[in-house]
Amino acid sequence: MKPPMAETPTDVVARLLNQVGLANVAEKVGDGMYKIKWGSATLITGAAGNGIVAIAPMFSQPPPARREEFYRALLEINAAIGGTAAFAVHKDGTVALQLGRGVEGLDANEFALMLGAVGKFADQYDDILKAEYYK
Repeated sequence: MKPPMAETPTDVVARLLNQVGLANVAEKVGDGMYKIKWGSATLITGAAGNGIVAIAPMFSQPPPARREEFYRALLEINAAIGGTAAFAVHKDGTVALQLGRGVEGLDANEFALMLGAVGKFADQYDDILKAEYYK
């Protein structure tokens, strides 16, 4: 008799979305990847290797002017939100708020906290940053 197959990170994301009550509002955008509207922000969650990520892409590029001020503001926000999520600038220039963790031991409560932190802070800071740096 074969041992039961372990749950893949993709399966874990689908199961956790269901457990936290977001499966009905999550739009599948790829294998194990889902998009969720959170206020004025859009959150993407999914499997990444042996981990789960929650990412809120906020701007396609850093602002054309006052970039040093903008980067400093992102670092100050990172400090203010206490490590629950962090801003990053990706190789393609996308500015995103993100959080990731290994899939092992991840439960529905922690998954909900991940999504809530990224969603809440992305919704809070997208308008503030846009008004200040993308005029």
